[in-house]
Amino acid sequence: MYEDLLSRFGGSSLSRDYPLRQKCSFRVGGAADIAAFPESLDELRLMLAYIKGRYRYCVLGAGTNVLCSDDGFRGVVIFTERLNGIRLYGSLVKCECGVRMKDVLRVCKDNSLSGLEFACGIPGSVGGMVAMNAGCFNKCVGDYVSFVVAEDGVYNNLNCSFDYRTSRFCMGETVFEVGFRLKIGEQENIEAKIEKFSSVRRKSQPKGPSCGSCFLNENFFAGKVIDQAGLKGYRIGGARVAEEHANFIVNDGGTATDIYNLIRFVKDKVFETSGIALHEEIKYVGEFK
Repeated sequence: MYEDLLSRFGGSSLSRDYPLRQKCSFRVGGAADIAAFPESLDELRLMLAYIKGRYRYCVLGAGTNVLCSDDGFRGVVIFTERLNGIRLYGSLVKCECGVRMKDVLRVCKDNSLSGLEFACGIPGSVGGMVAMNAGCFNKCVGDYVSFVVAEDGVYNNLNCSFDYRTSRFCMGETVFEVGFRLKIGEQENIEAKIEKFSSVRRKSQPKGPSCGSCFLNENFFAGKVIDQAGLKGYRIGGARVAEEHANFIVNDGGTATDIYNLIRFVKDKVFETSGIALHEEIKYVGEFK
């Protein structure tokens, strides 16, 4: 199996039995049958065209908002990490999907471009962050998107269907490139904003492997209702609800099953105590029971 794929896209782009824990922020997960690392957007497009209809697949950026099964993934996982080009056109920043947000911010700061400072400390890649319309401090990346080049076409901001932690790209259409429209600013002011947001994050967010916020804030703060349910510090196996921020689950050397079971327990307990139904912000890769 996969011999045709290996023959067509061999070399450094493909790897068999790839341990997903190496690429995901929870540091858990079994092996993917095939891991693919396209070297260019053209190669990504060709891979997707070939794989669709032949093999089960998923596309991952930085692996910071996913939980990968201990049993791995029976199919092809495409990683976009080598697609990291950034180009400037005045105040427009054009990024390939695999660019880390920290690198976007570095380029913005060096070129006095303001708008995305709030995203400092979000460890994701551009493709994933735009797909889920990531954000914090009452701001979202979608607010600064001018256009998205995706698998099925080019979309302006209005056609991306941005909403709270979602967009049209959450339905499976892969993001290739994103154009951010920013404003010219003073470099000192940009640096000060980045430091301010970074300071808040350092004080409130736990250390250790996690995926960031685990549950959506849907007209309530998930961390608050989890705390009110008495779950700070609660653990199952090596998975723990963080004491610093109850919407974070930290991996203390456990398994994906530990984390998954803790997520289910938190949802059940919060619903039992408050009647509030929590919904995950994270995505699942592979099968969970």
